Amino acid sequence: MTTNTIILIDDDLSVNYFHRRLVTILNLTDDIHTFFNGKQALEGIMTVNKASEPGKNVLIFLDLNMPLMSGWEFLEEFEKLKHKLHINCSIHVISASLNPMDKEKAEQNPNVMSYISKPLSKETLLNCI
Repeated sequence: MTTNTIILIDDDLSVNYFHRRLVTILNLTDDIHTFFNGKQALEGIMTVNKASEPGKNVLIFLDLNMPLMSGWEFLEEFEKLKHKLHINCSIHVISASLNPMDKEKAEQNPNVMSYISKPLSKETLLNCI
């Protein structure tokens, strides 16, 4: 899969900065979007969808624990709207949670491709692509 767009969803400014920098250093895409909660991200995905050609590949890194709308709530809402999208979204949960139930729940979600421990590394990022 060639990634045209990368979306980072995390309420931690330093994590978003680090991940954005890593994507830039690896020269994976020029089209990087950062959102600080699930609600912002859903709106952003709809904007990306509207501005994109059908079939565009979008790689999403989703934190679980965020204010306003958590990663879990984002996944519930994404399920409701994904039929409206003509872009291809690949969601990877990225979390600092040590709770094995979080990993299990994420891996059981049909919209989640993988569960990754924070922070992203070069290897895990390249594996997602």
